[in-house]
Amino acid sequence: MMNTKFTEKFFDECIDAFYKDVGPDFRNRFMRGQLFWTHVYYAYENLELWRPKDLDETKTYSAEFVITSSKIDAFNRRTPLYTPRLEINEEFIVIRAKRRPVVLLAPKQEIINTKKIKGGRKVNLNLCVVAPLYSVVDQEGSAKYSQDFIDRIRKLEFPHLFFFSENQNKGIRPSICRLDCIQVCFVNHMEALDLCLDDEVLNVFLGQVRFYFGGIYEGDYEIYRELLLNQN
Repeated sequence: MMNTKFTEKFFDECIDAFYKDVGPDFRNRFMRGQLFWTHVYYAYENLELWRPKDLDETKTYSAEFVITSSKIDAFNRRTPLYTPRLEINEEFIVIRAKRRPVVLLAPKQEIINTKKIKGGRKVNLNLCVVAPLYSVVDQEGSAKYSQDFIDRIRKLEFPHLFFFSENQNKGIRPSICRLDCIQVCFVNHMEALDLCLDDEVLNVFLGQVRFYFGGIYEGDYEIYRELLLNQN
């Protein structure tokens, strides 16, 4: 239940509990607001490509690739590769990934029963939508961001950033959840935790998701945010 006596300064101090357990079947629940571990991709502003170093006589096979900066013929090459397979309008892009905690925004959708056509695309993809968490301190406890910036997030100032409290039992350090870094993830790549946002926190968090993606500013998210940002 909402605490209307805002004696505390930050959202995570205004609620009774930040997390709750999912239950014995947590590995199969996939609830909105549930936490998981998975690999999270880094987004690079400067595009780099893996290009073949040596092609065979047919120009369609290579066993060695090198990194190159984005070329004028990116995604518009003259010939395809057959091994490894790569169409002329495709590229192997250079990315990195790191194992991080994520929060589930949307579970996989129910199977759509539809007739598959020859040469057509796959309809059911077994994907979830998640938002990654980035810890605000390293493993030694050293800060990665200024405390002033973190406190502004804890007041719900930024629509794309949400503060996640620490949960030592489940290995979650105090973190920033970034809605501008959401990604899709296959179910079999997700390691479930017996940990989920408590109902009140989830309600506010999903309100922020609606605000960020749809501009809908209402409900408990609006109430908490206005009170926190306009404290005397």
